[in-house]
Amino acid sequence: MAAVLRRGVRVGKYRLERRIGTGAAAEVWAARDAIERRSVALKIILPSVVDQYGRAEVERETRIAARLSHPNTVPIRNADWIDGHFVQVTELARTSLASYAGARRSGQVALRVIRDVAAGLAYAHERRLIHRDVKPDNILIFADGHAALGDFGVSRFAGAEHTLTDVGTLGYMAPEQAYGRPTLSSDVFSLGLIAYELLSGKLLTWPFDWPPPGYARFTSRTPAPYVPVIRKACQFEPRRRYADAIRFHRALEKAEQASSRVRPRRRRRVKAPPPSPLAVQAELFRKAHGGSLRMRYRCHRCDAPIAEEMPYCPWCGSGENSFAEITSASLICPCCERGVLPEWTACPWCYEGRFEGSGGAPRRDPRAVRNCSRRGCAGQLRLFMRYCPLCKRKPARPWSHPDLPERCPRCRGPVSREFWRFCAWCGRREPRAASFRKR
Repeated sequence: MAAVLRRGVRVGKYRLERRIGTGAAAEVWAARDAIERRSVALKIILPSVVDQYGRAEVERETRIAARLSHPNTVPIRNADWIDGHFVQVTELARTSLASYAGARRSGQVALRVIRDVAAGLAYAHERRLIHRDVKPDNILIFADGHAALGDFGVSRFAGAEHTLTDVGTLGYMAPEQAYGRPTLSSDVFSLGLIAYELLSGKLLTWPFDWPPPGYARFTSRTPAPYVPVIRKACQFEPRRRYADAIRFHRALEKAEQASSRVRPRRRRRVKAPPPSPLAVQAELFRKAHGGSLRMRYRCHRCDAPIAEEMPYCPWCGSGENSFAEITSASLICPCCERGVLPEWTACPWCYEGRFEGSGGAPRRDPRAVRNCSRRGCAGQLRLFMRYCPLCKRKPARPWSHPDLPERCPRCRGPVSREFWRFCAWCGRREPRAASFRKR
C-alpha cells in the first residue's frame, strides 16, 4: 500500500518538507535526503496515472527523459519505486518562472531565461523529443540564476490521447496540439507566448492579430533584433513559425549578438504627461519620510517609492518586487530576492529563506535596533525585520516608527493613514481612511 504523502513523512530515505505543487500527472515535494543531507525535489507520479498507463510505460518515458543531459534541462538524478510510489529525484530549484519576479521586472533577465530554455529545448529537439507542455510552471530557476526546462516525460501523461485537453496547458498550447497533432514547432509556439507575456505583461490569445494587446510595452522593453524573432515564434500557422527550437535558439543568439552591436537610440524629448494623483501623493510622502524609512527603490508595477524591508508596495499592493539586481547587500535570499548577510542563517524578510551561513560569529550590525528575544540567541534585528536572521523567531513586540503614526488592524504594523493605500507589511487594502486606528 502506498504511503500517505504529507509533511514530515519519510519516503525511502527522503523526508517530505513541503509540497511545491500538484499537476495533472504528479505531485512535487521539497524533501531532505537523510543520508546525503541535502535538499532535493521529488516528483511523485500520481497513482491514477500509473493505473491508466501502467508501470512499464511510466518507466519507459522516464528512461527517455533521463537520457537528457544539458545545463538547461532538469536532470533526473534517480528514479525508483519507493513505498508504493514512483519517484523521480531532481535538483531542488530556487523557484519557477511563474513565481520569478525578476523576469517580469527586467527585460534583460526575461530574455536570458528565454535563451536558456530555448537552448535546452533545442537539445531535446535534436533528439526528436517533443516536450508538449512548455509553460512557466515547468521552467525552473536555480540558485545561480540559470533556467532549465523540466517535466520531460511526465508531461506525456497529463491527459488522454487525441482530446482537446491532451498533453499541454490551455493558454500556452499550440493550435495544432489542441487537435492532437503536436510537432516540434508546437514547443516553439509555447515558448514564444511565454516570451511575449514576460516582456509585455499580456498573454497572447486568439485571434493572435498584430499588433496585439501590450505591443507598445513589448517593443519598448525588447531590443529591436529580438522583436521579429519572438513574433515569428508566436505565429498561429505552424508553417510560418520556426520548425523547431534548434532554429529558434539560433535566431535568438543572432539577435543577442546584433543587439550588443546596436547603439542605444537617442530618445526624442517629449512632453511628459501630468502625474497621476497616486504619483503626486507618493512623491510628497517620499520627500517627507523617504529618508527615515529607507525608501530608495521604485515599485516595478506603479513606480512609486518603496523600501527593501516592505513585503508589499504601500501604493499599489504589489508583493512581487525583486531586489536581486539593485540591493546593496552582498548576498540574495533565493526565495524573496532581498539582500542578506553572509553570517545570517535565515532570511529576516520571508519565512522560506534558510541558509547554511558562513559559520562565523555575527559581527555587531550597525543598523540593528533590537536583539532577539530568544534566550541564548545572538541575533540582531534591524528595523522592520519580520524574523530573527539566526533563529527565525518573530520579534516580541510589533515595530513602530515616528513617521508612521497609525497601526494596521490586521498585522499591527505601523502605517500612514493619510498617504498609504495598502499596508506595506501584510498587504491589507485600506477600505477607507478610518480603517487604520491610532496607536
